Amino acid sequence: MEPEPEPEPKPEPKPALPPATAIPNEPEFPNDLYVAAPLPMDKTVVLDDSPPVIGSEETPEAEPEFDPDVIEISPTKTLPPAPEEDLADDGLSKKIYVRKDATVHRGAEARFGRALMGDYFSYSAKEFSGQFRTKDDRIISIIDARNTKYGRFLIYDSKNKTLRRLKQAFGKYVYTIGPSVYADEPVTGSVTFLAKDDRIERFILMTDDDRIAHYPVKVHVREEEVAFDGPAGRIEARLSRPPYDEGHAGAVIVHGPDCADPGMVQAFARTLSMHGLAALTFTPRGCGGESPSPAGTGELAEDTLSAFDFLAAHPSIDADKTGIWGSGPGVPAAIRAARRTAPRFLICMLTDGLDPGDLPNRAVLAGLDMPVFWLVTGRRTAGWRPLITTLETLRDREKRAFTIVVAPARTSREVLEAEGEHSSWVEQVADDHAALAVSWINGLE
Repeated sequence: MEPEPEPEPKPEPKPALPPATAIPNEPEFPNDLYVAAPLPMDKTVVLDDSPPVIGSEETPEAEPEFDPDVIEISPTKTLPPAPEEDLADDGLSKKIYVRKDATVHRGAEARFGRALMGDYFSYSAKEFSGQFRTKDDRIISIIDARNTKYGRFLIYDSKNKTLRRLKQAFGKYVYTIGPSVYADEPVTGSVTFLAKDDRIERFILMTDDDRIAHYPVKVHVREEEVAFDGPAGRIEARLSRPPYDEGHAGAVIVHGPDCADPGMVQAFARTLSMHGLAALTFTPRGCGGESPSPAGTGELAEDTLSAFDFLAAHPSIDADKTGIWGSGPGVPAAIRAARRTAPRFLICMLTDGLDPGDLPNRAVLAGLDMPVFWLVTGRRTAGWRPLITTLETLRDREKRAFTIVVAPARTSREVLEAEGEHSSWVEQVADDHAALAVSWINGLE
């Protein structure tokens, strides 16, 4: 009797593979508005009281560079040729220096990409400026300062308090960053602007200080050119609104009787709108011609009243949340205008560009019966101590709705040396001032 054959061993089942995990796409960065905690209304808040160290070295003036508003790259409009020894057989440059330690040799792929960008996209250089936000809420500002002593676009990091000029490196979309405001070499970083659909959406930021690249996304505030009637004729203005929704709080921005550069003013207004506040800026009387002759504080206050009436009547603005924002030299005119109308609030931003002696006396300040936010900033906040004492007395004894915040500027030494007469504007671009003011406005009943 033959033994029964042993059954063949059944193959063990293969271990089940883990369920597939989809690789998430990089989320689009929303145009969310910042919401900060309300400020106390009955205390004086001092955010920092240690003054920065200021150097004494003089900074040379920079020559403005030619940079037209629109540069179109197409088969019929090409870039200027490079020197003869750097040209390839196709008449184009053999190499592109992107960073100090990297050389990119261009081949057919790069030529194809260059032609594609030129054929389908041609942006106004003005679109490069704006407020850009990283995933960790770091705000990078690109400021159009080409018509100022800087002569170029500026990049300002409100977190690290660093200011640099951008130097155009290749085509129209790649810029390099130097080691300081006025030095371009050695290259310490680069900015490459990227487009989405028909507008600039973000840029790639690479610096020697970071181990990774950052991709700040532009916060697209809504902007429009407007005009309204003033005591001396039509007044040209710009209205900046938050990215979405209607019925926002709004403020007329009074930056003083001087003819400030529109690029600096626009950067400030965009920062406010990024935080949920509509901002109306207008050209002071006498600043529109070839030979500027700005008017005085009285005329500026009259124009501010006309601007306030226009903003309060705008269909997208909540008339019950409309106020006046005086910045630096514009504070005296803002106070004068506020006493003649009924704004929901008044913001007085006291900077180094304003002398304490230019403010009205105690009796005038006591007549301010609306909520007033006194933001004392700059590098010489000690000079405002007598005024702060007066404001505290009016708040505590005469029950004026005054909120006082002392926020000395914590700007780096090189920025202080380089800013000159534009220092207050560059500092104001920092989003922390806007966040403070908007949190106070949101806390008003």
